[in-house]
Amino acid sequence: MGFSSNLQGKSAHEALLSRQDAELRLLDSMKRCILSKVRCDRDYAVALGSVATQGLKMDRGDELQGSLVASTWKTMMEELDTTGKLIKQNADTIESKLLDTLNSLYAEKRKVRKAYQEEHARILQQFTHVSGIFGSGVNLDWTE
Repeated sequence: MGFSSNLQGKSAHEALLSRQDAELRLLDSMKRCILSKVRCDRDYAVALGSVATQGLKMDRGDELQGSLVASTWKTMMEELDTTGKLIKQNADTIESKLLDTLNSLYAEKRKVRKAYQEEHARILQQFTHVSGIFGSGVNLDWTE
């Protein structure tokens, strides 16, 4: 199976390279955004933990023993702390799994781009060689 006639020529080659470059830039931008999200989530988790710690510093006197308000407040602060821990755990998971996947995809895209360029150069060199053998009646300018 060959290349479509619409994908032959210098402009098509440049369009393919441009698309590959744009995808690499997008992956890089995605990585920066995800890293920023992970950093924000971790900061938020730390802040929630601090709020929960501060909220749990209650006077431990007998005055509040059996108080529904104190019990409710303690439960709420414990849930806030648990939420902070879950957010941090999620940020760690995103960083370890998603960023590894993005880095692999980025490396693969760069490898494919390089292979495409090398193959294109090899084919162009063969074409130039064959055209030289059979005469110069072939237009190698690729301008359309």
